[in-house]
Amino acid sequence: MRGKLDQPKGLIELIMVELERIDLEYREFWISYEYTCPGGEYKSAMGLPITNSRDMTNTFFRELLNEAKRLSELDGDEDHGVGFYIANKAATVLPIKNICQRVINLLDEPAPLEENIAFIDLSTSGFNFKDADKSLSSKEFDERFKIFVSRAREKMAQNFYTLAADDLEKAKILCSTSPLIYKLTGICHRELGHMDLALEMFEAAIRQGDREQDTFLYLAEINFFLNNMEAAESLLEMLLEEYPEDIRGMVELANVRYQMDKDYIDVTDKAYELNPAETASTIMHTFVFKKVDQPEKKRIAPAQAAAMLNIPEKLLTQLALRHRIPTRIYSNSADTVIDECEIKAWAFVYRRYNLLQNEIDRVAANKEISGNQGMAVLS
Repeated sequence: MRGKLDQPKGLIELIMVELERIDLEYREFWISYEYTCPGGEYKSAMGLPITNSRDMTNTFFRELLNEAKRLSELDGDEDHGVGFYIANKAATVLPIKNICQRVINLLDEPAPLEENIAFIDLSTSGFNFKDADKSLSSKEFDERFKIFVSRAREKMAQNFYTLAADDLEKAKILCSTSPLIYKLTGICHRELGHMDLALEMFEAAIRQGDREQDTFLYLAEINFFLNNMEAAESLLEMLLEEYPEDIRGMVELANVRYQMDKDYIDVTDKAYELNPAETASTIMHTFVFKKVDQPEKKRIAPAQAAAMLNIPEKLLTQLALRHRIPTRIYSNSADTVIDECEIKAWAFVYRRYNLLQNEIDRVAANKEISGNQGMAVLS
């Protein structure tokens, strides 16, 4: 008796889908999805042109099959016998077609869509096909908001700032007046190096009523690095009006005033009187002695700098290698550049608060360590 041949199957199971972004100008939307296939479990996203719900749904499933096959590495000539199929297509096709139709319906909605309940609901919708209780579409708006914020925090903790910013955008759709959303988005852009965007987000958080210490500090820091010193000074003065004994705020204010060639030592003196240990630590980790906007340098040789500080030149070289003193190395020269004004300011502050000997002792105890230990700057 001839037996039935067993044919290997490329089993695909769709776990969840969520709408990511709608672009009505270019008539397309993006949908994210999670699935399992012979290659493993994956999360992905797909852009779909807005046409009609049937074609959009068919395109989604066709591209999903192609992607799963490609990721499973079963698309070679030797794998013609493998049949790929979506095991739960019958249960998932209608929810996805429903999403597509709702996107189409938005084309006729009046602007602004940000205030349209249908747009808000759709933009933050999603289905979990394994656990219906986890589906975003089954939850109230406030619950969805908490979910997106929680997701964003988890991704930020893993340094996935771009992905976290995507979740925060969804949370902002649900509540555009939450200062927390703008603040967290600002942190993401700051970590990604998008300083202008970070500035915009932190300013929005302040406008929305955020009065937390770290928000003022973040915003002042961004202004510092963008050389907006007057704005940074104003923000730090506002911070100290609300938190008059904030040591970090005092040291940052002193640093800004140093950059502006203003008197600053009275601020650090006050901080030191309040908390010597915290002030000393904050100066070591955040005070920037290099002038941000000072193209002309009064260069001096390492031997001159060592004589000025009354320390051996070899010790000064070790401090420079470990980036413990304000020096520069330009791309067109291997020479270490020391500015007389900056090194004087550094020595003055470090001696005043008993930090210079600590630096000397640290170098003496770690002579064998390479010179790649950098001084943290406004972390």
